[in-house]
Amino acid sequence: MHIQSEQLLSVAPMMDWTDLHFRQLCRLLSKHTWLYTEMVVDQTLLHNPNTDRFLWFPSEQHPIVCQLGGSNPQTLAAAAKVVARYGYDEINLNCGCPSERVAGAGCFGAAMMLQPALVAQCCQAMQDAVPHIPVTVKCRLGVDETDSYEALCTFIRTVSEQSSVSHFIIHCRKCMLSGLNPAQNRTIPPLRREWAWALKRDFPHLQFSLNGVVQNCQEAAAIIDHRQDGVEGGGSMHGVMIGRQAFYQTWDCLADADRSVFGARANPALSRRQVLTDYAAYGDSVLGKWFVRENGQQNPNVRTVFKPLLNMFHGERGSKRWKQVVDAKFKTASSVSGLVKDTLECFPEEVLDAPPKQHPVCEWQPQPDSIPEPPTKKQCCGDLRTSQLESMAKQLVTENSVDDDRGVDSHKDQVLLHAEDCAVAAPVTA
Repeated sequence: MHIQSEQLLSVAPMMDWTDLHFRQLCRLLSKHTWLYTEMVVDQTLLHNPNTDRFLWFPSEQHPIVCQLGGSNPQTLAAAAKVVARYGYDEINLNCGCPSERVAGAGCFGAAMMLQPALVAQCCQAMQDAVPHIPVTVKCRLGVDETDSYEALCTFIRTVSEQSSVSHFIIHCRKCMLSGLNPAQNRTIPPLRREWAWALKRDFPHLQFSLNGVVQNCQEAAAIIDHRQDGVEGGGSMHGVMIGRQAFYQTWDCLADADRSVFGARANPALSRRQVLTDYAAYGDSVLGKWFVRENGQQNPNVRTVFKPLLNMFHGERGSKRWKQVVDAKFKTASSVSGLVKDTLECFPEEVLDAPPKQHPVCEWQPQPDSIPEPPTKKQCCGDLRTSQLESMAKQLVTENSVDDDRGVDSHKDQVLLHAEDCAVAAPVTA
């Protein structure tokens, strides 16, 4: 592995968005932000001979996570071995995709939250297959009517206890598998970021990253810095994941990340002119990487590689005209660098050469009234370990003065079974 920093900030896995080229642009803006692939279905890696198209990346994209989709422990384990050959720093299991195609016919994505024991089996199978690569889970708050905080705790507890997973990325909305499309699932279900804080309170030994309408790296830094009073270890988020804002407003969202989030003295990106120049050199190097046909058709082509740059000037004077000029030149452009050079005249010098804006990091506070209470715990044996259960059983047996040896054993078994039932019913809080 090539882990360079803690996963304080990451860019969310997004289908058709976080491809090889967009990730390269993000890396030019931030050396420390963690990057995620688009979700890769396990069967794709097992039945497609050209896995480079899905998994290859230049070494500078570390730290990087491959997100896998699937619901079969055996095929996920086999896919994890393929992923490991490319040197990914982590593998993440998708338990949050709301697409009907994925959750229905594919039986994975957000639908997996309804089967926490299966999720644990899948994660442990991958971990056993690649013991040197951490396995994590990205999930929603709930699915359809299984959307209570207690149900979410059951999912977290089951997966963490029955597998080696200790890091969960929480997309802070529930998911409706029927009635809402993926776009609606990102806006209609209520945003409940406070639930992530409640999870950290109730599972202080686990790591949680918050994902849900985080606007920029400065807001991410404020969320990470927040501490919960009276919670073991401060109850802070392990990290923050930014989604579509990183694509729509790439420069404003990520250009100050290394300074504001990771504490670096300076950001690697000095100006947008520098970033576009460096990206163009990368772009030219990967044109036609997958194939070049006799008629000159390339994959990837200039249009595909240039796409991530289109939102680099979001909100700036000249941005609309620049996109129009770029679109008109796509048909004749033979290189990314040539297209960049021929179109930057749309912007004034002060826009091209301005450094990243360094907004002050403000304090962030969750709404106390929106933080759910801990799940109800039976006031009996509580959350006890096996050694504690044995001790309790022996004590109760002694107090009841059972003389017959077989009676002692029988009584002890009944007490132990009862204690275990209570422990299973109670949430893990330590």
